[in-house]
Amino acid sequence: MTVLPETFLGEDYELERGKPMPSFNHYYVQSQLHVALHAACGDRFIVGGELSLATEPSTTPDISICNFRNPDWLHDEMRAADPPIAVVEILSPSQSVNEIIPKIETYFEFGIKSVWLVQPPLKQVAVFTPELEPQIFIHGDIIDPILDVKVALEEIFS
Repeated sequence: MTVLPETFLGEDYELERGKPMPSFNHYYVQSQLHVALHAACGDRFIVGGELSLATEPSTTPDISICNFRNPDWLHDEMRAADPPIAVVEILSPSQSVNEIIPKIETYFEFGIKSVWLVQPPLKQVAVFTPELEPQIFIHGDIIDPILDVKVALEEIFS
């Protein structure tokens, strides 16, 4: 059995998915956020993992929040043509905020109304909307005016 060096595995992952390889902290925050957002949104929205979007260029946010609808089991979508209401991007250790800004702009051009940018090392979340300056949350509740939800930061970074 051949064991590949971690750098090779990371490069392979990044080439296949077009995004940095997630770390344990990324995974942990994504799991915590998924549970917290699902509880906050209730039955109003579907909170799901990676959903490929029909943006140009193609994007796959870490979490997508869509209006509720039942799946069409016979006609699946490889890239969602309808924009989610909101998406979440979690910075990986190899990413910078400057790399994500063009992606956020692409999301807004596609019709997404709210983008959360999570920075695990800083334990902070920025909520972007097309019309407003980003709101940065470093303690207390994250408030998303588009989704009309509150999520306690401690639920994510506990």
